[in-house]
Amino acid sequence: MAQREDVSIVLVTYNREIFLPRTIDSILAQSYPHFELLICDDASTDGTRRICEDYALRDSRIRYIRNPVNLAMPGNLNNGIRLARNELIGNLHDGDLYDPTLVEKWRAALLRFPSAGFVFNRYVHLTPGEKNGVITSASPEFMKGEDFLERWIFRDREVEFPVWGTVMARRSIYLEMGLFDDRFSFWSDIDMWCRIADRYDVAHVPEPLIHLPSRKVMPHLFSERRFAAHVNLFRMHWEARIRHYNGRFLDMQIALASMIAHFVGARSVKLARRLRRRISSSSLHRV
Repeated sequence: MAQREDVSIVLVTYNREIFLPRTIDSILAQSYPHFELLICDDASTDGTRRICEDYALRDSRIRYIRNPVNLAMPGNLNNGIRLARNELIGNLHDGDLYDPTLVEKWRAALLRFPSAGFVFNRYVHLTPGEKNGVITSASPEFMKGEDFLERWIFRDREVEFPVWGTVMARRSIYLEMGLFDDRFSFWSDIDMWCRIADRYDVAHVPEPLIHLPSRKVMPHLFSERRFAAHVNLFRMHWEARIRHYNGRFLDMQIALASMIAHFVGARSVKLARRLRRRISSSSLHRV
């Protein structure tokens, strides 16, 4: 008897017809084959539709979903999560290449640690000369949510943020959280991991299972202006600390002061002044 499908893979894509086929091929070659693949096309204007429809004809695991209008990354991902049939959801992005054991190891980690809301892994660059090698720091295989936030997220560290937008999470938890918050645009994934870690634990596969292509060849489709991006990132971190340290006034003040100092020190004086002015904005106190 065939094993019942229990994984949904949500692949978000937009205007990357050149890179998309190799990403899809790496997903279809996974060692754990019992999944559905939802390719969520955010109203691409290139040849993405033709490519996806061709793959869907060749592999019954694929469901091609094309948005009639562009929803941006959070909206596109949320739509895929709503349409997913299974409890374990892998969030994947066009252009990246996935190790054949990625889904198998993600799934095993969540089954091993049932209190974990999501699982992530390490990343590696593909292109020599661009910090080639592992680019995210080592983390434990299991972290209590509080430890994950206070030791790995809120502590000012000159390393890459350990969790990127590609994880496996539980669909029921996504729905409990209210899905991804489009106020934060491309930073909505960081906000989601912080919200989940406030209620659940976190799992990690300490292997570089996701390979990132050269951003010179395939630049990010990032529509925000530089300052708007910094404001969104600042707002996300601010709200995460207020939410996490609620009822711990002194700890909250220390965490917020440390965060402000980090943002001020890391960027220009002009930008720092603008960020400080935003602190008094009521939008920064929404939680």
